Amino acid sequence: MQVSIRRLLFRWLALLLLLAVVAATLLGHALALRPVTAAYDWVLVDTALSLTRLINSRPDVNPEALSNSADMLLRTDQFDRIYYSVHDSRGRLIAGDAQLRPPRMESLEAGELLYDARVDGEQVRVAAMRVSLRGVDAIVQVAETGVKRSELTRQIVTGMIAIEVMLVVSVVILVMFGVGKGLEPLDHLRAEIGARSHRDLRPIDPERAPVEVRPLVVALNELLARLDRTLQSQQQFVANAAHQLRTPLAGLRMQVEYGLSQTDPGEHLRVLRELGLSTERAVRLANQLLTLARAEAGFSQADSMRPLDLRGVAEDVVESWMPAAIRKKIDLGLSLEAAPVLGDVFLLRELLSNLIDNAIAYTPSGGRVTVATGCRGDVAVLRVEDDGVGIPEALRPRVFDRFYRADGAGGEGCGLGLAIVREIAHLHGGSVDIAAPPAGRGTVVTLQLPRRG
Repeated sequence: MQVSIRRLLFRWLALLLLLAVVAATLLGHALALRPVTAAYDWVLVDTALSLTRLINSRPDVNPEALSNSADMLLRTDQFDRIYYSVHDSRGRLIAGDAQLRPPRMESLEAGELLYDARVDGEQVRVAAMRVSLRGVDAIVQVAETGVKRSELTRQIVTGMIAIEVMLVVSVVILVMFGVGKGLEPLDHLRAEIGARSHRDLRPIDPERAPVEVRPLVVALNELLARLDRTLQSQQQFVANAAHQLRTPLAGLRMQVEYGLSQTDPGEHLRVLRELGLSTERAVRLANQLLTLARAEAGFSQADSMRPLDLRGVAEDVVESWMPAAIRKKIDLGLSLEAAPVLGDVFLLRELLSNLIDNAIAYTPSGGRVTVATGCRGDVAVLRVEDDGVGIPEALRPRVFDRFYRADGAGGEGCGLGLAIVREIAHLHGGSVDIAAPPAGRGTVVTLQLPRRG
């Protein structure tokens, strides 16, 4: 699913605006209801006062005459139903609507009283006050339904919503324009990257990107730098590999031409033996190149990683190298303990095979090579120790470079063995280091991998 910054911005903006409109509408309704209620309450109180003045202005308190006068004063509203009542201090109805029950006299000590009630099943707003009618305490009440109040509140809220909608539309238009302008630098950046060739790995200028995107550009530049180093390394690897392969192939060709020019059967046999050895070295080199390429690429890492024990790997590999050790009169021994890991058995065999190959190659006849496995805390350890010529401490970091061979190094290798060892170790999340044994003569190569279980 593709993620669009524009869509995300609009989606969040729409949600925030919707919440803002709902909150503003609710708040607007509450704010509008308060002044509307206060204004109509004042009118209701004034109406009650007018009714009181009307009663006091009459020479007598005749209920029928009073009702007629009050009806003329109050029953003229076109929208709301008006109720009124006049009760004496004992709660007896003097005039008006009997269904409008009076409050307790004590509640009117502070003056007028405004409250909500229900009359004839309708919600009404009531203004009640304690008055003196010809020297007698009485309660005058005027009530009305809320039609005008609701309508005025609705008109105010509708006007506010209309303003909010116009503001929202304006904000959306401005944001759409602003987002488009704000994302233009990203469009320019995309166009710049898209216009590059696959060989152009120059870093991108972070100053040309928005501040918010600069960390991404910096990370992209770091990736480009790593990719550039990898490509340069691969190019150098290919060049070195071609050179390394060209040499034995050229030697094979010369040996074939020399053999064809000879007539002596004995010489033919000697040339064939030389051809066999040269072919074996060429095959060994090709296999090492393929193994190194596989290790560097993490070939089938997810599929080929299996639970295994380095002890079993060591037993199998040492057994395969035993004939070579016997031919050179080297004591090839084992010191094995359980070392469970998660790994590629093919690559780990190749790793150990390269270590044993180097140890036998650089250990003189009559020497000793020991392969050991075990665990140290959360680390599984594979160690190959020999009492051969050793590696000077200053050269130890360089021996892991591809095709590196120290001056005066013997053997017929091409400098790939330890490079393969390092790549396979890194592929398994481990490390490899070289040191001198406690006796001081020879080499100890130690592989450390994460212990399984």
